Amino acid sequence: MKQMAVVHELYSDKEDQQTGPAVTPCMPLAMACAGERVRIVSLAGGRGMRQHLSSMGLNVGSEIEVIRRGHPGPFLVASGDTRLAIGAGMAHKIMVSPV
Repeated sequence: MKQMAVVHELYSDKEDQQTGPAVTPCMPLAMACAGERVRIVSLAGGRGMRQHLSSMGLNVGSEIEVIRRGHPGPFLVASGDTRLAIGAGMAHKIMVSPV
């Protein structure tokens, strides 16, 4: 009986605490609309993909604009004055948040 009271107290204390800073909503780049400006939050691919994107100037924290969605074909994005084509598979692994 005493254990149940302690467990109940633990749960009730956690409900009263704040969960911390607000979490930024993110989505795959493949879900972004044409004309939308987004910021890269994370890269879900492997080391090779991260190196490839980094060599093109796309790093975590970079702001990009979606020029054309890739249905069919590649996604066209702009990073500064540079336009890049990204395959649909890679676009699903790039997590972004709206700016």
